[in-house]
Amino acid sequence: MKKIIQMLLIACLVVLGTQVAFANSDKVTTYDGADITSVHRLAINAPLYMQVDEKAPNKEILTQILYDSSHVARCYVLSYDSIAKDIQKDKNVDLKALGRREAVKAFKENVGNYADAYVTLTVANNSRTQFFFDVYKAGTNQLLYSYQIAQNRSDADTVETYTNLCEQFYKHFERSVTEQQKELDKQGKKK
Repeated sequence: MKKIIQMLLIACLVVLGTQVAFANSDKVTTYDGADITSVHRLAINAPLYMQVDEKAPNKEILTQILYDSSHVARCYVLSYDSIAKDIQKDKNVDLKALGRREAVKAFKENVGNYADAYVTLTVANNSRTQFFFDVYKAGTNQLLYSYQIAQNRSDADTVETYTNLCEQFYKHFERSVTEQQKELDKQGKKK
């Protein structure tokens, strides 16, 4: 009986150790004075991404992955394509025909008409691919929230891996909104 308990204990330690070893490393930052609880409509900006591996998703697919991963979010997420169509319809500016810098400038100037905030994804392709998600307030371009996540060393640059990383952003963003709302409620009760 004692041997069985020892074996079960060792098995539990191995399983728990394996889960920790394969967890993505991430970092969340909510900036002082930033009110992320007021974000109800989140727009997606074009990601800053250069495809390094030919097996990795291209920029258009990554933009679609970022939007499709929003199914785990509670806030309303607007795709880059829908924002681009609305800007073209309202301002007669085609974001997809502009150069990168001009498109970013036009996006930032007009996104406030359609969303409360927008997220920009920056991808760093080092030894491990890292995703940097920055959420800005639409209109003022004030940085509200940042989330950084690195893929596991064992993961390849695939649609599945990128989807997982994007879903983690939305889950952490929702968790941060909930935590900030609890803090605001707690401060309101103290007054």
